[in-house]
Amino acid sequence: MDYFIEDFGLDRSVVSSLYGAGTFAASLSLTWVGRQIDRWGNRRVGSVIGALFALVLALCALITGPALLFFAFVGLRALGQGGLTLVGSTAVANWFRQRRGRMMALAALTFALFQGVYVNALRLLLEAYDWRQVFLLLGIAVAALVVPSVALLMRDKPEHYGLEPDAAVDGERAGKTLKLEENWTLDEALRSPMLWVLLFARMLASAWLTGLVLHQVSIFAGLGHSAQVVTETYALLSLVAGGAALLGGFLIDRFSPNWVVILKLLALIAAAVLAMSMRESWQLILYALSFGMVIGIGYVFDGAVWPNLFGREFQGEIRGFVFAALVIGSAIGPALFGFSYDYAGGYSPVLWLGAGLSAIVLALSFMVRAPQRPEIPPG
Repeated sequence: MDYFIEDFGLDRSVVSSLYGAGTFAASLSLTWVGRQIDRWGNRRVGSVIGALFALVLALCALITGPALLFFAFVGLRALGQGGLTLVGSTAVANWFRQRRGRMMALAALTFALFQGVYVNALRLLLEAYDWRQVFLLLGIAVAALVVPSVALLMRDKPEHYGLEPDAAVDGERAGKTLKLEENWTLDEALRSPMLWVLLFARMLASAWLTGLVLHQVSIFAGLGHSAQVVTETYALLSLVAGGAALLGGFLIDRFSPNWVVILKLLALIAAAVLAMSMRESWQLILYALSFGMVIGIGYVFDGAVWPNLFGREFQGEIRGFVFAALVIGSAIGPALFGFSYDYAGGYSPVLWLGAGLSAIVLALSFMVRAPQRPEIPPG
């Protein structure tokens, strides 16, 4: 962001608004992308999205002003964080049923470890090269590594190869599970109260966590903490998130998703309250624990819960709809924090709002039950 501000002479609020608008526009495509995954498979769609993502990265080297910057944000969010994430997570969900949560947790843990490597690599690249050159190098890397990997190694569904989900673990049990699996369309799933309760819980987490991250330095400074304390707290938070992802995968395989989301909402409420009062070291540790718990469970929740509830056949379309809602939440959250700071005298109003909304959704989570199709009368 700082490079764009400096090179184009833009205000930070302008770049942030362009990012939010681009994020919102990108979210509108994700349900359609999920539908294409259901129709054409992960390998074909992933190869196309990967190639387009590489092209967009390379074209980012040509950004000259706010208009092109907006379109760059749209492409990066829609194809990278949106499309490729859907491709990878739906592939894992297709191949596992009994241990889907645990496998999603392992995938999330791998991603978290890789994230620590590539963020530092990008920092070194930006120190050595102009940001335009870095974008071009990233485009070449995606074209050379990601696209061939997806095209050659990705596999869509085990049934295409005479196999069944979890066949390597317990073929007989997996075969029995497949017979009982119900595949809901998006229209059918939208009639389920549980979908909406879980979706609102995920949107709240997406909105408030994004707000906390993007305004973290200001929030910590208001409580008397230096930038070094911010770094130390978020280092601990990342470790907690990795462990929470493993815990979340274990819980999702064994309990109803509404109980898992109740734990997530309790952690979100704790993080919001602590963000207003964490002046002591032990409070910072609790903040990192609660924040990391929300992130870690979120890593595996969407990849495992929706196919568990609504089957695998239309999971791309269903998860595309859910992912679009989460991206919208991540665009709205930082703006709410900004308005709270500028017009309400600080972050406490928006943090209390997040805690209150989370408490309402938490209460609803106790009431919802697993979705069931209404029985169709004979004749």
